[in-house]
This record gives sequence, C-alpha cells and structure tokens, in this order.
Amino acid sequence: MAESAPVPHTTWRGIAPVHHARRTQAQQLAYELGRAVATTLPPSTSVGLPAAVGATLAQDVRALCPVPHYTSSAMDGYAVRGSGPWRVVAGDPTVHDAASTAAVRLAPGQAVPVVTGGVIPAGAQTIIRDEYAVHSGNDLRFDESRPRSELAGRHIRAAGTECSAGDVVLTAGTVVTPADVAFAAVSGVDTLPVVPVPDVRLLLTGSEVQVSGIPAPGFVRDAFSPSLPAVLQTLGARVASVQRIPDEAAAFASALDDAVVHHLPLVITTGGTARSRADHVRTHLERHAIPIIDELDLQPGHPTVFAVCTPGTAVLALPGNPLAAMTALTLLAVPFLHGVLGRPVPANPHVRVAHDIAGARREQLLPAVRDADGAWSPCRDTGANMLGGLSRADALLSVPVQGLSAGAQTTALPLPW
Repeated sequence: MAESAPVPHTTWRGIAPVHHARRTQAQQLAYELGRAVATTLPPSTSVGLPAAVGATLAQDVRALCPVPHYTSSAMDGYAVRGSGPWRVVAGDPTVHDAASTAAVRLAPGQAVPVVTGGVIPAGAQTIIRDEYAVHSGNDLRFDESRPRSELAGRHIRAAGTECSAGDVVLTAGTVVTPADVAFAAVSGVDTLPVVPVPDVRLLLTGSEVQVSGIPAPGFVRDAFSPSLPAVLQTLGARVASVQRIPDEAAAFASALDDAVVHHLPLVITTGGTARSRADHVRTHLERHAIPIIDELDLQPGHPTVFAVCTPGTAVLALPGNPLAAMTALTLLAVPFLHGVLGRPVPANPHVRVAHDIAGARREQLLPAVRDADGAWSPCRDTGANMLGGLSRADALLSVPVQGLSAGAQTTALPLPW
C-alpha cells in the first residue's frame, strides 16, 4: 500500500470506531462489523443436501409438499371401516402397490391389509394391528381381550401432520444439521440456499517463531498455525492460506495488500500490535485502514486491533502472546463470523463463582473450570503467555475491575471448540 496520511477516525458503513472498547462493546461492534462485511459478499449459494450440513442457511426454506405427503399406516395390520367384524376385500400387504391401495374405497364392514407406511384407502377409520386381528378365512374380527381404544382411529398418520406445503421448515441463520437435511428431504427439497463459507487468511508475524522442535533461547514455538485453522473451521469459516511474515513492515503491507485485492472477508494477524518501535502492525493499520477497535479495555488481549480496509476486508490483529490472542479471538472472531454468516448473536451465559476472585485495573477474561456443583473457578495458569489454563478451561470467566465475591454471578464466554 502506498504511503499516505493516516486514515481519519470515521465511520465505515455506519459503524463508529471505539477506543479502549469494553467487553460488551467489543462483541457488539464485532457482530455489526460482520453484518456490514456480509453485505459486500455474495449473499448465497445453492448446494445439495449432503453438502449443506454445517453450513448456515441464507434464507428460510419452505416445504414443497405436505409432510407426510399422504395418509399412511403407522402399523402392519388392516385398515377397516365400521365397528366390525369385517371382510377382507383386497390386497397382499407385502406388495408395494400404492396406486391400487389408493384406488380402494372401503364400505362399512370391509378391511384391507396394510403395512407400516402404506397408503390408507379412502373410508378407513382405524388400523387393526396384526397381533390384535383374529382371522376366519376372509373374515376378520378384533381380539376383544385387547384395549377397545384400538378401534378409535388409531395408527393412521394423516397427511400434513408435521407441515403443509409452503410452511417454513428451516429458518435463515440456522446451522444445518443432519436432522435438518433429513427434514428438508421429506419436504421435497433437493437443494438448500446457504451462506458461502467465508475465507480467512492468517498472517503470522514474528522472525523469532519456530515451527517444530524445542526452540532455542530467544525463539518461541508457533502455537497458532496448528490451532487457529481448526478454531475458525468450528466457527463456519475456512482458512484459505497461512502465511508467515518476518518482522518487516514492507512484508506485512504486501501480504495485506494481496488479501484486500482478493476481497477476503477476514484477515487475522498475530503479533506486532503493541506500540513499541519494533511493532509495525498497529502503525500500518492506523494509516491505511479504519480501526473500529483500537484497543480492548480488558486483559489479557489489551493491544488487539480490529480494523477494516475498503472495500470490505476486516483485519483482526491479535497480540503475539498466545493466551491474549486466543482470548481476543474468542471475544471478537466469534461474533464477527456470526454476523458474516447471518447467525444470531452468540449468547454469554451467567454463571456463579465458587470463591473470591481478585480484581485488576481492567476487566479480566480468565480461563476457568466448572465444578460438580456448577460453580466456576479460574485456572491456575492465566498469564498472557500461558496456554495450560486454556487447555483445561471450560470457558472464559469475566472478572470485573472490583473483583468477585464467592457465590457472585458473572458472565462466561463459551470457548469456540
């Protein structure tokens, strides 16, 4: 990107930047930014039912036929009309001939054999299951030792019991499950309109990062490339590429340029977000993008930047410390991708803490575990550079500046894995 004057702090698609964003502000801004970025992307694509599992519906889906689409038997037995006894007038129930059965119209005192799922002939009032039927040639009567309630319209599945043609069976924003595609199939639907999977590019900065083995003093092991793609996949995104960048401003600018040219919805960077002379990511974004969030008013993760480049590439610049980065990713990438995909705002449940927790000068988001009684406690290893606590955690626990007393309620952020 060519050198230019710093971008003024202005709005982007009506979203005003916030300095030192609090947790709830940051989550809301991230969701709004995701919704705004979504307007710059293709709205939907149509895919076959198997390919739709795990995708997000772009539009409501309506049934093309009633479900069930015909009146059928819920039991093997006999469709009968009248109070009995009955005369069996047609059919081998083991032969699937729906047209023949549908053509039958029962008169009082008549019966037709049916199988589970078989078509019910016109005039049928109930189904006598096989084990309740007593035969004498073509004559049929009900076993009087059985419950009389069996004669009161039992075991008939009426057409349209679940839905009528035209009813909404799946709603926009739904993450499609195997059960959803099964319901779509029986509703006569062959394809589903889904939100295209958003592509994400990872730009991992740091000349001191080592990708394998035990790093020497002054070097650190790469914690991000083996973990971030899997996290993003669980959120409905796809990592298009992972690029390692040395701590050079020109290399970062070139990599970001390429992402913007290809109109990727999200670029995630790691490292280089502090304000020292060795950190160039923040400086570059402040000059060439619109910082929507320039810092977070919490710890860890304070030096996070969330910016947007025209025409609509969001850049989530995470700190280099791994717990700080994972915390900011959970806080911001989750609502952002929900917004891009048109999913509802993710919920943050209220929980109870097990014991007193000291406050700090900023709100803390601490890896925490839930005990057998449902109360929560922070993990031991919660420093910005630590991952042991996060590895054991059930969620991130919000601890306000004033701290928490035993039994107090607070918010938990579910982890995206």
